[in-house]
Amino acid sequence: MRRLERLRPRIGEIIDECLDQVAVGGPVVDLVPTFAFPVPFQVICELLGLPVEDRETFRGLATARFDVTYGGAGALGAISGSREFLLDFAAQQRKDPGDGLVGQIIREHGDTISDYDLGGLADGVFTGGLETSASMLALGTAVLLNHPEEYAALANGSADVDRTVDELLRFLAVVQIAFPRFAKHDVEIAGKRIGTGDVVVCHLPGTNRDRALAGDDRSMEAFDPHREMKSSNLAFGHGFHRCIGAELAKMELRMAYPALASRFPHLTLETQDLPFRQRSIVYGVDELPVRLNSVVSSGG
Repeated sequence: MRRLERLRPRIGEIIDECLDQVAVGGPVVDLVPTFAFPVPFQVICELLGLPVEDRETFRGLATARFDVTYGGAGALGAISGSREFLLDFAAQQRKDPGDGLVGQIIREHGDTISDYDLGGLADGVFTGGLETSASMLALGTAVLLNHPEEYAALANGSADVDRTVDELLRFLAVVQIAFPRFAKHDVEIAGKRIGTGDVVVCHLPGTNRDRALAGDDRSMEAFDPHREMKSSNLAFGHGFHRCIGAELAKMELRMAYPALASRFPHLTLETQDLPFRQRSIVYGVDELPVRLNSVVSSGG
């Protein structure tokens, strides 16, 4: 958390830089390549200390790993390529540790942690924090634009940003399933028998719509940041297996949505027919076309 707090000003700069690019691309801009993806990508690069000259090379590898258009082999090939890239990065940091997280770990722990483990750590950060945060920024913006009163509250500073972000995380649950679990012995849960060796997969969007989470009678099928909740949602998992990057993701979202809304208070979706990804591990859209200025003059 201390490192994240030190990173907060730089996150703000990255968001502003991306919004500058959005502004010059109008009047209709695709927010996926200009805002939703580059914000978490640049933040993770800054966190790890990935050199600027290497980032464009890694960008393609990072995106391809979640695409299963060409089957599992294609995705595994992209994962292998990115792992090799990050192993090389770790080896370079070993020779000349930078200011990022990997360089800090090398300075503090030296040879007690291997390049293989460092590369795996960096790979895990990208796996958990890139495509998921990018999808949340894109889909969350679409949801907010379909609820103009909530978007306006973010724009004028009257929104409860924490509650809005938590509700978007609950409502969208862009990570659709938890990691598979295998039953070690026969067990009965909620009247269902699970046999030894059976695989169990938790459907997170369904879990986040469980009435047991709610503190009032509002529909769990609707986006409603004003609802009362008895317990937190499971968008980041729970307990020992809760996503280690949850706080970084929340920080990005809590900063990015208000910044977008205040910079472009009259933003509108250009179409409701969004191209959702058909073959991806993470729920998301390929494009999010928006119109920057929808103000109509009084003269007609």
